[in-house]
Amino acid sequence: MCGIAGLMRADGAAPDPARLAAMLRAIAHRGPDGEGSHAAGSVALGQARLAIIDLAGGKQPLFGADGLSLVANGEIYNYRELYALLPGRNFATASDCELPLHLYHQEGMSFLRHLRGMYALALHDPRDDSLLLARDPFGIKPLYYAEAQGHLIFASEPQAIFASGLIQPRLVAAKRDELLQLQFTTGADTIFDGVKRLLPGEMLICRKGRVAERRLREAPVAAAALAGEGASLAKLDALLMESVDLHQRSDVPYGLFLSGGIDSSALLAMMARLNPRPV
Repeated sequence: MCGIAGLMRADGAAPDPARLAAMLRAIAHRGPDGEGSHAAGSVALGQARLAIIDLAGGKQPLFGADGLSLVANGEIYNYRELYALLPGRNFATASDCELPLHLYHQEGMSFLRHLRGMYALALHDPRDDSLLLARDPFGIKPLYYAEAQGHLIFASEPQAIFASGLIQPRLVAAKRDELLQLQFTTGADTIFDGVKRLLPGEMLICRKGRVAERRLREAPVAAAALAGEGASLAKLDALLMESVDLHQRSDVPYGLFLSGGIDSSALLAMMARLNPRPV
């Protein structure tokens, strides 16, 4: 679990670095392995890092051609396979999160279609001073934003948005009641007035401190059932094996929280197959 945060000013001026520093302090618990920030044009980006892949070289923000910069929270599971889509590119790190920068530079706004993983990311393109905010199709990683006092503010947690000093926390009674009844809130609105969440699979294109465009990447749809129980079980086994194998890509030790249900037991069985030592 990492944390990201940032600001974009509507007037084109550089954001106050003290605001970004305060935001990063508010999410320091999400990233005990380091902190990084970068400012260009009207945008400032920051990340608190929990190092999983490329421990030495994967510090963020990450940088690409034409001044592109990116911060991300999550993991791109198919990052090794994505290298095949980018022949001849020079990579500065072995980080899974560098690949989206190169894909965006090559394909533009459609770059997200290649990503398989859990992510919340922010990408700044200084060529037109635009800011892209995006969240994975299943909404695994959180990302919140607000528009206030001539700024667009985003972060992995609402408390970091409030730490910017640009907006104060005010409860919305209806959303508060929804949270108490359901244990979660629905849609883009949160319990805090003016603070919204990106929807699963949503990408916001921001310009001049405002959301200028929204795009949605739908979650993958299940394939049609195969004929016969044996064929279906074999297909399920193969899909689980591939998915668990991708999720185990890590430069640090990993384990499994076992609940005792069928789902976690099946995942543990797959990990036992794939690992030379007991998990």
